[in-house]
Amino acid sequence: MSDSSVPFQYRVHPPLDPRLPANQPAIAKMYLTAYRRIKEGHNLGDYFLRVYRRDPGGADNTLQELESYFHDADLYLDDLLRLLPERIAFPLRPLPRIRRVNNIRELFLRAFEERVPRLRYEAQRKLYLAKLLFDVDHCRSIRDAPQHKEHWDNLLDEILWAEAENADQIEICAVLEHGVRGRQHLAIVPTRAATDVRCWKFPVRSVATRLGKRKIQIYHYRSRFKRAATPAPDLEVKSGFWHANELPRWPGLGRRSGSIVSKMIRRGIDDPRQIQDVIGAMFIVGNRHDAYSLERKLVHAFGGPFRWRDRVDTLTNERDRGKLDANSGSGFRVLKEIADILIKDPVSPVPYFFSVEVQIYPVEDYLRTLYDAHFASHTSYKRRQFLRELLPLLFPPYIYGDEIERLTNGDDDARAGDADDESVTPKPMST
Repeated sequence: MSDSSVPFQYRVHPPLDPRLPANQPAIAKMYLTAYRRIKEGHNLGDYFLRVYRRDPGGADNTLQELESYFHDADLYLDDLLRLLPERIAFPLRPLPRIRRVNNIRELFLRAFEERVPRLRYEAQRKLYLAKLLFDVDHCRSIRDAPQHKEHWDNLLDEILWAEAENADQIEICAVLEHGVRGRQHLAIVPTRAATDVRCWKFPVRSVATRLGKRKIQIYHYRSRFKRAATPAPDLEVKSGFWHANELPRWPGLGRRSGSIVSKMIRRGIDDPRQIQDVIGAMFIVGNRHDAYSLERKLVHAFGGPFRWRDRVDTLTNERDRGKLDANSGSGFRVLKEIADILIKDPVSPVPYFFSVEVQIYPVEDYLRTLYDAHFASHTSYKRRQFLRELLPLLFPPYIYGDEIERLTNGDDDARAGDADDESVTPKPMST
């Protein structure tokens, strides 16, 4: 098989490749060496912990901690499969024979010695997912992110919110209309009388523009540590209004590192320190004019243009759409960029930078992301990411069959024509 036919993500994350011995034999031999050491009676737990042990005499606690990550690897896959209909997700869940194993030695043995290819692959995958989850939890930039988020919010209190004026709550009602050829249109309506209407209330705050000529209407602000929660779709409250929710998208992992691990796999990133948007700040404003005014105010307040980078503007500049994730909907409109913020280093006289991804939405564009049925919605976006990118990498058709190919190629219900059937039986990791 040529290098070009192997997904680049497998080059970065070799143990996720079901054909690792054929595609990357040198790396496969390293795992074969570890397997042989186990067969010779070496304690692979101690061998592994030489790298990760944090203090003398702490090996036992660290080993127990490592074993918990194997359990988390199963929960991570369970949470991903929630994005599929149950009839499709059920046969893809990790098999009990591998799910109940939560130690390094046994998983290594099964990755080489199981007779069924799927069992071998699931042991191999579980080992590596646990490693990624461990790495995320022990990455300094991610561990310090809650303090970074607090610092950012404190700066906003001083620079932005201190001058904000509270206005009355504004009620906005909208209905999603479906036109010919699947076209969608979000219509703002004056009352709740229309069919299928949704209404929101926003406690609007206003701040002066940088030159003080007019007021910027800020409908909503939210900052979040992306390891902690990816907000689920908004829920309706008893009053009939909808509100911005903060339910975790990773309930099985208890608000842990699922979203970061997914991004590392999809983008081919092997080091969690390379994830730059761990902290996110979202502003919802009245209109596009407010969006650009707020951007100018924030850039001026936080270091000027030298401290802002990776700007993407799909509010008025369609050429920037190519900078978005390929799974973003054609109707997704946002102004976003990354701000580098200085913070004092507790162990050094020299401060250091951390990054915040700032997103600014006009309110109508933001509301589109809340409708699951809208192509620009957050739920649709996450589902496309999973179907097109994560699903074939973590559940490769080579192991799980052509149902995966049909899902990946856009037939969400797996009713499309037959995909190419590959009848070659995968070899064990040891060959």
